[in-house]
Amino acid sequence: MKSLPRNARIKGEPFLPNRFIFGDAVDDQGLEGSEYLIHTEAPAFVCRLLGDDDTDFPGRDREGLASAMLFDEADNVTVYVCNLRLRLFDFNFSNEDEMPTVGQLQAICDEAMQAYQRLHKAYADREAAGPEPREMRAGPTEPLPPAERGRAVKQLVELARRAVDQPMERAQLAGEVQMALAAGDQAVFTESQLALLSQPAARQLLVNSARDAIAFPEVMRKDGSVASFELWALPFAFSRAQGGVWWHFPQLERLEVALADALEVPEQSILWISPTLFTLEMLNERACQDLVQLAPVMDAGCDFAPLDPDSSRATYEAARKTNEPQLVLAWIPFLVERGALPPEQARRLARKALDAAMPLVQQAVGAEMEYGEAELFAPLPWWEAVQTGVRAWNRKRLGVTAALLAASAGGVQELEAIAEYQPEMQGYEVGFRLRGREEVAAHAPWLVTPDVAPEREETWRDLAECLKEAGIPLSETLAKFH
Repeated sequence: MKSLPRNARIKGEPFLPNRFIFGDAVDDQGLEGSEYLIHTEAPAFVCRLLGDDDTDFPGRDREGLASAMLFDEADNVTVYVCNLRLRLFDFNFSNEDEMPTVGQLQAICDEAMQAYQRLHKAYADREAAGPEPREMRAGPTEPLPPAERGRAVKQLVELARRAVDQPMERAQLAGEVQMALAAGDQAVFTESQLALLSQPAARQLLVNSARDAIAFPEVMRKDGSVASFELWALPFAFSRAQGGVWWHFPQLERLEVALADALEVPEQSILWISPTLFTLEMLNERACQDLVQLAPVMDAGCDFAPLDPDSSRATYEAARKTNEPQLVLAWIPFLVERGALPPEQARRLARKALDAAMPLVQQAVGAEMEYGEAELFAPLPWWEAVQTGVRAWNRKRLGVTAALLAASAGGVQELEAIAEYQPEMQGYEVGFRLRGREEVAAHAPWLVTPDVAPEREETWRDLAECLKEAGIPLSETLAKFH
């Protein structure tokens, strides 16, 4: 392209516009109450368009399009009305020499209303099709060579130890933890925190650094600027009659505006919904570490893929053909610009947010996967959402199981519980039996909260406290290995 002198004639051969153009306009008060129709061919004119019009006229009830041209004496304007409940008025013609007759104008308006119907059908089709598919990006997951992994673990452990007594080292520790998580070798951080079990202060610094890297991500952009976010989530529980669970729901993108409005996030601030849903099993599989990839991927306009989409979809399609009733606990993550959503504001507006979000979540999930009952929990900062979701899930399932058994046994005072940790389910299997009997009458799971460093002891204390409140004695069975 090249610049044009200010006094030069306008040059070029532009494409002609569409015959009918529909659109909105703004004035000093904001968006006008009516739309506009522009007719670009002769006779060229602009007029206003209103819906929900029930003006009566001869032939209104007949099949197909019926219309009439009327004159409003009170407002001194010619009006077009039709049985599509649409009205055109305030006709302004570009050239009075091309002023049409009433019959000619009515015929043009009939064609315009048919075009308007096609426009709205196109909008509906686009809405039904959902957003354009975005690029799916996965983070690195390749393990490091043993020697390189050993050096990385040693470096993290030594840095965490120094950071206990040297606060200046803590910034470096945060950076190293961020890079370790982003590198994709899950064992580096896991082995580092396990190596510090005998040094609680250093281990806690290391674990907190990892949690902060996930909860408060910062993204370095190509232009050198830094975008600071907070990771939040909506806990989501649902039932399925079939096997398998799918995790990518593109229509969740529609939730962004509704949730931002409900939570009163400032208009210029970012709130991005992740179309990738994380189940409890997915979080446990990677110890939440791959969540550190979420912000940079979403900031690049892509969707995060925690698993290979093609193979994962094939596995899901095979599993969904089986009859395997299941209850699923998952989280819908979303990023908010740092400081744009104070926690107390989110708590105050939680009910409004849930009312706005639930229909859109149901629609988005239902478009990709069959499910039965569903429950959405209030939006919370990430780690609080995970802890609250698992805590509520554990208590609900345990409570229902105990209540059903107690109803047939004469009350909870007749029950006692015995729990055994099951590594494959990342939690305890709690068995209920009647006092004085050996056989277990019912089972319920009590799951460990997913974390970068899951706390099994904390899970046991929570279980013991819950059963103590219910008046049910608890004992633990230790697995025997032969």
